[in-house]
Amino acid sequence: LAWKVARIHANDLAARFAEAGVNITVEQWRALLPAYKADGLTQGRLCDMLSQEKTGVSRLVAALEKHGLLRRESGDDDRRVKYIYITDAGRELVDFTLDIVQESRSEIARHVDPDEFAVCKRVLWQLIEPHLDAACCLKKEP
Repeated sequence: LAWKVARIHANDLAARFAEAGVNITVEQWRALLPAYKADGLTQGRLCDMLSQEKTGVSRLVAALEKHGLLRRESGDDDRRVKYIYITDAGRELVDFTLDIVQESRSEIARHVDPDEFAVCKRVLWQLIEPHLDAACCLKKEP
């Protein structure tokens, strides 16, 4: 059920992004968001945060880099470690899309009783939190 809701939201967001002229995929946007919140993440840390494999995240980051929204830098101590930094264009894109994302979330949940929705979110966080480490940058919504 959670997967189905995520697909409905992703499809709605993709349509809204297209309508607004946003030229990245929802998956790319979701990969951009952690860098917006905590610039200088390692690519490995981004994999953990997105719960995705290294190759998939590498492709996402490469596409965002090609769009000029992220940049990667090798670590000083270990050149294999890649740090991810959001560019000004990336920050502007996230700022521009935050309202679009919020509108999509609100529209999808419009038929749900707010108290029941709050319970649902609490239960989902109870499932998620044991799998997050203390340094994770994802934040619970109130």
